[in-house]
Amino acid sequence: MDKLDKKTIDVSRGLTYTYYTSPAKNGLPTVFLIHGWPDSAELWSDVTTNWLQPNGYGVVAIDCLGYGGTSKPTDREAYNFQYMAQDCKEILDKEGLDKIVVLGHDWGSVLTARFWNFHPDRCAGVVFVNVAYMPPTDQPFDLDAVVQTTQQVFGYGLYWYWHFFASDEAPKVLNSRLESVWTIGHGLPESWRNTFCTPNGMRDFLVADRRQPTLPYATEEMKQAFIARMQRDKFDGPQNWYGAMVHGVQDEASKAVPKENYAISAPVLFFAGSDDVVCRPEAIQMPVDNGLLPKLTSVVVKAGHWSMLSNPREFGEALTSWLKANFA
Repeated sequence: MDKLDKKTIDVSRGLTYTYYTSPAKNGLPTVFLIHGWPDSAELWSDVTTNWLQPNGYGVVAIDCLGYGGTSKPTDREAYNFQYMAQDCKEILDKEGLDKIVVLGHDWGSVLTARFWNFHPDRCAGVVFVNVAYMPPTDQPFDLDAVVQTTQQVFGYGLYWYWHFFASDEAPKVLNSRLESVWTIGHGLPESWRNTFCTPNGMRDFLVADRRQPTLPYATEEMKQAFIARMQRDKFDGPQNWYGAMVHGVQDEASKAVPKENYAISAPVLFFAGSDDVVCRPEAIQMPVDNGLLPKLTSVVVKAGHWSMLSNPREFGEALTSWLKANFA
C-alpha cells in the first residue's frame, strides 16, 4: 500500500483503526475496501495500484478490527457488526466522504452487508467478493443447523471448521502453526473439503503442523509477510469474528437492523469463484429470489476463495467495468 496515505483514527468507542487512502479524481466515487480473515488492508494492493487509482477512483482501505495496525480486543462483544459499521462510518466522516462504494471479501463481505443495513444513506454501491449477501435475520444463528442444512444441499457441511475456529483453543493452535495456516488457506480449492469442510479436519491438520501445496499466487514473499504479521499480531483478536457469530453477539446486531434496510436498492456487484468450496457462489440466489438485490451484476470466474488474488485481471476488469457502468 506504498502509494496510499497511511492514517489512524480513534473512534468514539475507544478503539484505534489504521487505514489507507487515496483521493478520487474528477468526481468519481471512492471505494471503501474491507478485508476478511486472516488478511489486512494489504490484500487490496493489486486492485488499488493497478486498477482503482489509475482510473481515478478514490480508495479507503482499512485494517479491520483485530488486524494490522488496528486495535485487537479479545472481548467478542467488541466485534458486534453494528459497532464495527459505526466505526466505518466514523472513518468516512473523518475523510469527509458522504457516499462510497463499499466492497468486502470474506468476513469483510459480511461487514459490507451490515454497513449497508445500518447506513444505506452512505452507500452509492455495494460489492461482495466471494461471500454472497447474507441478509440479517431475527432467528438465532445455529451452527449445527447450518452444517446439517449444507450437508443436505451440497453433500458436505460447509462450516465444520467454525466449531474449531470459534473455540477457546483456536488462537493458541493458530498462533503456533502459522505456516500450516498459510498452506491450508491458500491450497488447492479441492483441498478445503478435507480441512474446512470435514469434522475436525481443520484442527487435525493444524495440530499435526501439516503442509500442502499452495496456489501460484501465494508467493514465498506473501507467506513470509503473513507469518511476520501474525507472529506480531496473533489470532486472539481475529477469531472473535467467528466467536461473535457462533455465540450470539451478531444475533443482537441483526435484531437492530431496520427491516426496510434488508433489500439493497443500490447497484450491487458479486464477484465469486466457481471453485470456492466454503463460500459457494450459488448462495447469491437466495437473496435474489427474495427480491433483496434488484440491481445485481454477478461475475463468476474459475477460482477459489481468494479470487481477487488468483484472478487479478478478471477482478480488476469486472470491478472497473461495473464502476464505469454505474458511476460514470
